[in-house]
Amino acid sequence: MKNNKAYFSVDALASERDFDVWYADGDVFLNIRGPWTSERDRVTIFGRMGGEMGCIKPDPKALTYYLKLERWEYVFHTLRVFENYFVEGMKWRIDGSLANPPFDFVNEDTGRSEVHVQVTHLKGRGECFEVRARDVAALRIAVAAVIAMGIKEHHKGLSEGFLDTSRSRLARIKSWLFADKGITYEELQKQKELEG
Repeated sequence: MKNNKAYFSVDALASERDFDVWYADGDVFLNIRGPWTSERDRVTIFGRMGGEMGCIKPDPKALTYYLKLERWEYVFHTLRVFENYFVEGMKWRIDGSLANPPFDFVNEDTGRSEVHVQVTHLKGRGECFEVRARDVAALRIAVAAVIAMGIKEHHKGLSEGFLDTSRSRLARIKSWLFADKGITYEELQKQKELEG
C-alpha cells in the first residue's frame, strides 16, 4: 500500500531550497516551498495537484510551530532540540532526532506507535527519510511534523525545556505564558553537562 508512506531527501532541508515529498513509486505527494532564509520563515505545503493545502508557521520567537493542514491546526513543540518533541492535537510524543533515526511518534494516551521515521534508499532519489503512518489520514500531518523537526534541528533553534504533556491543555497554556521563552541550544548543552 503506497498511501501510508512518504519520502523526502535527507538533504532537502540542508539545501534550503523548495523540495518534493514522494510516494514510494515516485509520484509527488506534497511540494514544500518557502523563502528558506531563517527559522522564522513560513513554509507553504502544496498538494499534488498544485493547490496550497497548508503551512508550517513559527510563532514570533520560533519556539513552537503551527502546522496548518486544510482546516485543522496542530502545534509542534520542541521539548529539547535533537531529543524530544510533542505534537499537540495528535498527542504524539517523539523521542528521537532526524540526526539519529529511526524513531517513532507515540500516542501519549494509548502508548502505541502511530508513525515510524527511518532513512532508506528510494530508487532514483537516493537516501531519503521514510515517514510511515499506520493511519493514512495522519500521513500529511506526520510529514509536516518531520519537516518542522528538520527546520528546528537545521537552525539549532530554541527548546521549551521540559514540558509535562500529561497536564491539561489549560495548565500547559498557563505554563507557557508565564515560563521563560525558550532555551538556546548552547544553554541546553550546558544544562545537559550539569545533569550528567
